[in-house]
Amino acid sequence: MHVKTKLIGATLTAALLAGTSVMASAETLRWARAGDSLTLDPHAQNEGPTHALSHQIYEPLISPDMAAQQIPALATEWYVKEDDPNVWVFELREGVTFHDGADFTAEDVVFSINRAKMPDSDMKELLVSISEVRAVDDYTVEFVTDGPNPLLPNNLTNTFMMDKGWAEANDVTKPQDFEGGEETYAVRNANGTGPFRLVSREPDTQTVLEQNPDYWGMDDFPMEVTEIIYTPIQNAATRVAALLSGEVDFIQDVPVQDLDRVGDTEGLIVNKTAQNRTIFFGINVGDEDLQNDTVEGENPFASKQVRQAMNMAINREGPSSRSSCAASRRRPA
Repeated sequence: MHVKTKLIGATLTAALLAGTSVMASAETLRWARAGDSLTLDPHAQNEGPTHALSHQIYEPLISPDMAAQQIPALATEWYVKEDDPNVWVFELREGVTFHDGADFTAEDVVFSINRAKMPDSDMKELLVSISEVRAVDDYTVEFVTDGPNPLLPNNLTNTFMMDKGWAEANDVTKPQDFEGGEETYAVRNANGTGPFRLVSREPDTQTVLEQNPDYWGMDDFPMEVTEIIYTPIQNAATRVAALLSGEVDFIQDVPVQDLDRVGDTEGLIVNKTAQNRTIFFGINVGDEDLQNDTVEGENPFASKQVRQAMNMAINREGPSSRSSCAASRRRPA
């Protein structure tokens, strides 16, 4: 069983696809993880669980595959213009419709990118090099950058496309001011082009999605799951208990201490994959005196010997990398 579930980056996609591929052939996937999506507004927050849910409903121009390689989504081709290294050209997929039936065109791309660049958008930092986005025709868009930017396609994999007409009709042409506590129509409602469409949304309680029968990728990706019931379960023990009892089919954020217990349980399987991230220590070496240490009148980190000692104390042979772990029900033989 293979489910078309486009999640945040290759690592999370791999975790979910690997998990659901061994589920029983039920049409409903009961999915749980520690945190809920912060909002359904696709440009308001750049955050893992938020993108994970959004990827089921909305789509970017480019998606990462399970090896973190770029694959076509709403764009079928992208390349730098031959006569201008500051212009990226994106050829759009034709015949795509939003969940309300509206056609997806270049006009929606221009609108979505400009919306994602607005001050209240948490995606704007990824789009700062874009000085202009323009529609050449209904299915061709040009991105003008303030200097050659070979990383632009990478920065678009979590930038979701919205329907301009729907946004205008529902007064959501600007992203939600999340930090200001703003409530807009796009916070609890959605209209994307993705494989699932929104049925109901109860923040921090449950979100229900149903398969989009008009999804453009229906013939490309087997769509055996017709319903997703997404339930945030913050408490780790409760989350694992829900899997063990059969209350849910698939969990992310499996506690490290429970990996062996879950993996040894008949009918369950644990899938692990490396996360696509780098975590590092940032050391304050500039202040003359740190305010939150126990050393008066000086900054220990200003000493080269202290930094060398910290470096020597790191166990480089130990498990220093962070991984994503998911557990699910094993598919019967």
